[in-house]
Amino acid sequence: MRNRRVASALVGIGALVGLATVVLPASPASASCSTVQYAHYEESSTKGWKLMGDGACSERWGRLVVDSTYPTAPGYAVMVERQIRSPYGYYTQATYTATMGSGATGTKNTTHTANSAGELDRHRVCWDYAHYNGSAWVPDGSWACSGWYY
Repeated sequence: MRNRRVASALVGIGALVGLATVVLPASPASASCSTVQYAHYEESSTKGWKLMGDGACSERWGRLVVDSTYPTAPGYAVMVERQIRSPYGYYTQATYTATMGSGATGTKNTTHTANSAGELDRHRVCWDYAHYNGSAWVPDGSWACSGWYY
């Protein structure tokens, strides 16, 4: 009889703990939001790329910054990639690129892409050299990328 009471009490406590675990919300993803998610600068800060985000964590984009004043500096490209989570893993939903030609300086942003809370999607920023193909500056195709940011 006593064993049944102990077992019933343990089942009751286990049910309450399980219920509490299910009912408790996850920590909000917006707690880690900032305008710069990732930044990398090279060659004494003459060029860099960033994964940018708005303060509400609803958008992300790539930013290319070139501070070099050399007229023969190569062209550069930046890309932001968004992947969405599915039951089978992540798949690429969008990639946006922006390029700056040889000798250009300043800041160039990619198109903004949506951002969801938590692990529903992830983003990364990549950079590459760019070349002129006769009509436009295009990436060379050898991207160097950051890690994934959720």
